[in-house]
Amino acid sequence: MTKSEFKKHIEKALSELKLYAELHFGQELPNDYEFEWFLFEKTKAIGKNDVIELIADKVYLTEKEIYPCVDLVAEKITLDNRIYISGRIAGHKPREFGKGWSNRPGPFIYGLGSGFINKKIKTDSKEFKELLFKKGLIHYN
Repeated sequence: MTKSEFKKHIEKALSELKLYAELHFGQELPNDYEFEWFLFEKTKAIGKNDVIELIADKVYLTEKEIYPCVDLVAEKITLDNRIYISGRIAGHKPREFGKGWSNRPGPFIYGLGSGFINKKIKTDSKEFKELLFKKGLIHYN
């Protein structure tokens, strides 16, 4: 996979993470992002294009070396009306692009911080999990 193709994959992952958060939160979210790596060096980006670049710079090393397990966690909505996302790269050795730990193509695993928990939505119900499956956000029943 080329770096350009991987950046398109990141853009798709951000859209999926947004949808994942919307379904859990129960309302539409903004289309802008703020991102911060939770690594030894904490780097930050604001705006969709800069977020995509920052993720690509850390996760994509070469066409055959891409970190296979990366958490993207939608944490909250910022005061500037952006989805604040934290990222963590697991310690697995980089490899070619393929099915990741989430059983979806690519390395990204979606998570939510407490800022997106809505207790009125029954996220543990069979119906909710089927909805996530139908939307391609999870790949297991």
